[in-house]
Amino acid sequence: MNELAGLPPLRPEAPVPTPRVVAALLPNGLAVQVVPWRGVPLASARLVVRGGLSDDPRALPGLARLLAAGLREGTASRSGAELADLAQEAGGDLSAGAGPDALTIGAYGLAARLPLLLDLVADVVRRSAFPADGVARARHLAHEELETSESEPSFLAVRAFAREVYGAHPYATISPTAASIEAVTPELLAAEARRRLRPERALLLVAGDVEPDATIASAGVAFGGWVPEGTAPASGASPTATPGPRRILLLDRPGSVQTNLLVGNLGLPRTDPDAYALELAMTIYGGSFTSRLVQNLRETKGYTYSPGAGASWLTGCGTVRSFAAVRTEVTGAALGEVLYEMQRMATTDPTDEEMERAFRRDAGSHAISLQTAAGIADELARLWVLGLSPDEIGRYVPGLEAVTKGDVRRVSRRVFGTGSARIVAVGDAAAIREELGTFGEVVGSGD
Repeated sequence: MNELAGLPPLRPEAPVPTPRVVAALLPNGLAVQVVPWRGVPLASARLVVRGGLSDDPRALPGLARLLAAGLREGTASRSGAELADLAQEAGGDLSAGAGPDALTIGAYGLAARLPLLLDLVADVVRRSAFPADGVARARHLAHEELETSESEPSFLAVRAFAREVYGAHPYATISPTAASIEAVTPELLAAEARRRLRPERALLLVAGDVEPDATIASAGVAFGGWVPEGTAPASGASPTATPGPRRILLLDRPGSVQTNLLVGNLGLPRTDPDAYALELAMTIYGGSFTSRLVQNLRETKGYTYSPGAGASWLTGCGTVRSFAAVRTEVTGAALGEVLYEMQRMATTDPTDEEMERAFRRDAGSHAISLQTAAGIADELARLWVLGLSPDEIGRYVPGLEAVTKGDVRRVSRRVFGTGSARIVAVGDAAAIREELGTFGEVVGSGD
């Protein structure tokens, strides 16, 4: 029985509206976007700077994470504790983080204290001091985080998968190493801040119960004197698919009772015309509880409790990946089913019910994510980093609606090539190596 038969079609009379975005460009090149969002007297201010982990020097992988941590440790006029206290006084928090494509410094709190929030962000970006004790603390915490992560098979799988898919491209790095953490000094972070944190590479995004004109004026006061120094980082090349046949990278965890599998390929840029089709294809394949992969591995075979799949969107090109933690004794059988479902996506059309269910899930998730000022700010920041305009918010649901079954099958052929798939298995090598070998060349664990 079609469980959707009794529900009205999820075809909104009007698409999810693009929020009102007031844009400006300061004389120093800093882009500003202000989103008035009434109802709650709060405001979020975040500065997004192009270039994150992908801007790290090859000899210092993960440096962007240390830079982000160091930014909060104090400025020329305020200690790290004073920065935190002022943010708390404004009813909120101060944060800094780094992803593959961007560094983000943000503050949120009461809308009435927006000038203070902007001043805190500007102070951190323009006048960070990187005190020796604060940098030492950031190094210590980074070592602890890395040690914890390396004890988790899922992290080991993700790190190895990134290296397998991206090779020598900067996207192959997802975290610092012990050596790169230890190499960090206050002087190094100060030099990196000057190189990376530049107004012409940044977007100031303010969302909340604010007046656009007053906000832009306050931004001019806080950031108007910010001028770039030195030479900006060069734009990196987009990643390309790694040539060669399918292979399996095996990471040994002797005695493990389960195997963490990660299977995938290079995906598509978000600006690709097939991006909407890929969104629906991934939902049909493994992005929801009713997807093909989940129903196969969990409901039918009982191999694992929480398999899934997803696509990542990066400025260059993200990945498509399937993941499952399965019992050791069914490792080979589970991998066979993953490859089967990938091949089925590329060779068969989805059903009407699969298309409708995937549309409902993706359109609904999009609408829900935009119900708060913070959600709007998150989406606008993500779109800017990916090179898309705010209007993409309103184009998303119509874009999904226009996808056909043939589009899903075509994009699946583009990304689900099982013959060149990169596969990572983290588990007991002695127990699983032989059966993995039936699917391709097995490397690692002493090779």
